[in-house]
Amino acid sequence: MKKGHIKILSLEIVFLLFLILDIIFFKIANPYILALIIFLVLVATIFLIGFEKANFRYQKDVFLNIIICLLVYFFITYFLGLFTGFLKNSYSLRFINIIRNTAPVLIIIIISELLRYSWVSKSKENKLFIVLGYIAFVLIDVCLMLNTYDITNALGLTKMICLVVFPSITKNILLTYLAYNFGYKNNIFYRIIMDLSTYVVPIFPDFGEYINVMLQTVLPIFLVVKINNLFNYFETRKIKDSRYNKRKLTLYSVITLMLFVIVTLTSGYFRYYALTIGSSSMSPSIDKGDIVIVEKLNKDELPDIKKGDILVYNQENRIIVHRVNKILKTNDEIVIRTKGDNNDSVDSWQVKEDQIIGIVKFKIKYFGMPTVALNELLNG
Repeated sequence: MKKGHIKILSLEIVFLLFLILDIIFFKIANPYILALIIFLVLVATIFLIGFEKANFRYQKDVFLNIIICLLVYFFITYFLGLFTGFLKNSYSLRFINIIRNTAPVLIIIIISELLRYSWVSKSKENKLFIVLGYIAFVLIDVCLMLNTYDITNALGLTKMICLVVFPSITKNILLTYLAYNFGYKNNIFYRIIMDLSTYVVPIFPDFGEYINVMLQTVLPIFLVVKINNLFNYFETRKIKDSRYNKRKLTLYSVITLMLFVIVTLTSGYFRYYALTIGSSSMSPSIDKGDIVIVEKLNKDELPDIKKGDILVYNQENRIIVHRVNKILKTNDEIVIRTKGDNNDSVDSWQVKEDQIIGIVKFKIKYFGMPTVALNELLNG
């Protein structure tokens, strides 16, 4: 065995032992501490065996294909979210909090992928070293989630395996494959998009955690197969650098725009948002299964509401969409009485200013029917 291989093997074994002991005994899940440990291993690796310059063919082509696949993935999942509903991000979206949440993750992404590439680039003659490094990176994901699941009981251990280990296995297959064939840059880009989106995207499709994990598990395998086929095509055909015509780029731009519109209209964080109607109380003006676009109103705009507007408001944690029937003023505060167009009488409650969300601007006929059908099926 070469001297350099002995050094790699020694580093990998020591790091693996530390990760195993951490999972069993130390239970260090602080991302900054783990980032420091990974950084020290990276420094030791560079000091002992050096760092090979990442000069690979087809890096740009692989990068473009990753972008395209991720765009299509997010477009499909968010489009399906129109039917299953969305969950709001539980993390604060204030700028300072986004920085606090993403900084340790970004640090770990960068140093982990540099370490992965350092090991892979020096281990191409011995696949055992690649496998050991691969296991180490799966264990890093487990260590980062130690405070989320109690692995000392059967339920917590099962959740850790299903929700963390399984997606980590396929994710690290993809990342190791990319590092072996194309260097570390595409790895960093992929992980920034997939890992940091948790902290910056306002809404996520409500598929349930197990469906989400299944999608996260399948996506990396799909990318490996696609890129491997693409790579073999490049090698056999020796085609030119430019492989994307204007028609394809236009299509991907349209997909990106549509994805942005979907997220914007369903997040509730912007001036306008989409809402699916689940009852027939406003028929025939608005039917069950229609989607309405709501313009949110601030306090200064409430006096502009007039009789006949279709109001959207919160009534005992239910979103109501009814027409304004009467506007009253009590103690310098606007109070509104509403009525559904299909109802025989005015609603028994009064709508106060702090309950008002906005007014309906226009509707999209029947586009929300799958959402209504799914909710009725799930709720009996």
